[in-house]
Amino acid sequence: MLVCMSSWSYRKWFDEGRCDLLSFLDEAKRLGVDGVEIFPRHVNQDDPGAHLRQVADRAKELGLQVTSVIAGNDFARPNAAERAEQVERMKAWIGHTAGAGVKLMNTFTGYHTSGDDPAMEVCRVIDAYREVMPVAVEHDVLLCIENHSSVARDADSILHIIRAVGSPNLRTNPDPTNFVPEFQVRGERAREQIYSETAKYAALASNAHLKIGDFTEDGEHAFVDTGRLMEVLRAAGYDGPVVLELYGRGDPAEPCGKGVQLLRRYV
Repeated sequence: MLVCMSSWSYRKWFDEGRCDLLSFLDEAKRLGVDGVEIFPRHVNQDDPGAHLRQVADRAKELGLQVTSVIAGNDFARPNAAERAEQVERMKAWIGHTAGAGVKLMNTFTGYHTSGDDPAMEVCRVIDAYREVMPVAVEHDVLLCIENHSSVARDADSILHIIRAVGSPNLRTNPDPTNFVPEFQVRGERAREQIYSETAKYAALASNAHLKIGDFTEDGEHAFVDTGRLMEVLRAAGYDGPVVLELYGRGDPAEPCGKGVQLLRRYV
């Protein structure tokens, strides 16, 4: 497996003007990761394709990989024109991603609208993915659905979407703690879903996340058995990127460094 860092983890630095994607790569090199995942808001929106290529070239010079790009899509919007805009945006970003030599995109389902029919929202998501998948296949990019959004939160629901879409380029991106809302304050019994849901989800994984932020005195994750989680992924045959994402709003450098050291113990 590859130890990776999301630029989203350094959102505080980006928001404060303390770094851009090129200087983030220098920080990633200092941390000792293998690769990085790119948050789309950190890309120059005037020419995202050219900027992504520049970042990928610089990463290569540093001995790093840009392993994935976050799509940030919402395919469940009730307004048809807004959904069409989301589909066209996804198609464009598939092209930007492929143009930079990146083969994975971290994608979402969408967000529940109060009063809307959840079953209809799932149908919208399926239809939208059916529209974008031919472009992904053409560019040889895998779209990996993260269990992130409020439509289809659990593994079985997202696997249903993937089966309905029926494309080999539609995969999963397990983010284990997303299966248990407020995992930091839940008991051990509730947190068992972190492992059981990930096990369901991992067989189709081409990208994976691990939320970090709080650690024990000996450097272990405060709420997740990281070794057990990596064994769940290995048992499913997974050997790809594991992207660290920092939760909380503090300075990222220290906890991200601890996260890299933690993950190195188990991959």
